[in-house]
Amino acid sequence: MTDLAPSRKEREYKRRREEILGAALSVFAERGYYGTTMAQISQQSEYPLGTIYKYFTGKEQIFHDMVMDRGIRLGRLIAEAASRKELSPKERAYACLMANAQFLRNNQAFVRVYISLRSSVDMILAPDLNADINRMHDRMVAVYTEIFQEGVDKGEFRPYPAEDLSSLFYGVIFSAIWPWVSGSRETYDIESWLNRSFELLTKGFCVSE
Repeated sequence: MTDLAPSRKEREYKRRREEILGAALSVFAERGYYGTTMAQISQQSEYPLGTIYKYFTGKEQIFHDMVMDRGIRLGRLIAEAASRKELSPKERAYACLMANAQFLRNNQAFVRVYISLRSSVDMILAPDLNADINRMHDRMVAVYTEIFQEGVDKGEFRPYPAEDLSSLFYGVIFSAIWPWVSGSRETYDIESWLNRSFELLTKGFCVSE
């Protein structure tokens, strides 16, 4: 039995919600979280405040849902890459890396806003968001850990704890984000950076004698 297609009303609800979130992202990017008001989001989205409040309780929920929606998208990309059982563990780890690169490339404005606001907004103003993000992060790390554990079991990776390998892998991804998000380099190819980082992870720094 196939799922029923969403109704016109459901499609309209989703479209309006996404338009409001997109408008809010533009305002957050320009003014920051603290400088953004619901009135500005209303003006940017061209929806009256009353309409926006039918979808969101306020700025805090808009920011929360914006982050969670993007997190779900990233999680799906990673899960899809990790589920490719025809690939070796190393190949699946690389596929996950490229899934991250794809997400970052397609969501640059969001990533910049999120990185700049996370420490102040998540933990202080939105503890529930911080908890939700941590749970999402733990699920992604668990996916990486499973891949590395399989690679260790098959002798494809050195017999280090899979959790340590997963943390190092996650750190490589994060290290690629900062110069790209901050604009500290005039030209920056995130895919090339991640490719080099992956090669260093899997082959090491030293030239074999």
